[in-house]
Amino acid sequence: MKKLLACLLTLMLCFPFAQAETVLYVDGDDSDRVHLRVGPSSEEESLGLYLTGTPVILLENAAEDWCWVRIGAETGCMMRRYLTQSMPESVNAWRLVDNPNGTWVNLRLSPSMDGLVALCPDNGELVQVLGETSTGWSYVAFGSVTGYMVTDYLAEIPQQRTTILGTTADRDYIHRYTAPGGEEIYLTALEEEPPIVFRDVNFDGMADIVVFVSLGASNFFAEFFVYDKASDTYVRAEHPGIDYGICNYGLDPELGIVHSGANNGYAGALHEDCLFRWEGNELVLIRRAVSEEWTERSFEAGIHTQVTHSDVLHITVRDYQADEYGGTLIFEAMVSTEDADFRDTLTKENEALWQGLR
Repeated sequence: MKKLLACLLTLMLCFPFAQAETVLYVDGDDSDRVHLRVGPSSEEESLGLYLTGTPVILLENAAEDWCWVRIGAETGCMMRRYLTQSMPESVNAWRLVDNPNGTWVNLRLSPSMDGLVALCPDNGELVQVLGETSTGWSYVAFGSVTGYMVTDYLAEIPQQRTTILGTTADRDYIHRYTAPGGEEIYLTALEEEPPIVFRDVNFDGMADIVVFVSLGASNFFAEFFVYDKASDTYVRAEHPGIDYGICNYGLDPELGIVHSGANNGYAGALHEDCLFRWEGNELVLIRRAVSEEWTERSFEAGIHTQVTHSDVLHITVRDYQADEYGGTLIFEAMVSTEDADFRDTLTKENEALWQGLR
């Protein structure tokens, strides 16, 4: 189902550019959660609580101290004092998808069982909770896509204890983790207590170790330690195609593909998506799609000039299966975020990324 709805996700990513809207952010100050109410009064019914850092769309002023806003599919009032133009430091509330009655959970575009399904994160995948409605739904971000999931199907990340041995020059923590069989694994992580889960990430039927080394405002990064049957040990998965951890990872067992998708801004319109296949214990890059701000560079009279256009995207998709250095360019486009065909271009990018793989 995830693959069938890829085009829908692309449309969602570019929605912020479809209208001239004012985006504000929740900032609870001394409280990490703020009420969204049905009217401009603290006596009005609460529609839910939203965490600091959650983006909202400003609709209009409701009263001197209140604003009408839209968060996801819901519209209500928030106190003006808890809204800011500058994005504050987010309150991270990461949860594991955990459906005891199935293997995935629907992420819907509205907090209702009748809401359109955007995608279906699998059990064991991570979502960031941005808020909770008063009707038993959580407003979440999964990569660059936001929507609603049943709160009862989200679980706290079980804490697997590590021992901190020191820090690197980059101030990452050096951890030692004792695996279930007694093997000691060493790793570095930005997190002081990195969440650790067990999933079959290389599709061989054995549980592997996934360490979430960094949990950011809109991205999480993971490192895989795959179980090697021959040596009865866990081996760190190499990923020479990228110099950072696997970002917002997704697994496609049917295709044998691991997806890494980094949200680099503009609600996901700036992004980097990488597709990998396994060769032994190594993740081999087979496709990469990059959407970035267009940068013009020139060299004249001994002077380098660089101009970045924040309203124009340069989009490329490269294929790495032909064993050509730097990959083969299979799609390229330049598009203004104000163009009417902006969404169509992102859809074509997504189609090129998966062309011939599905």
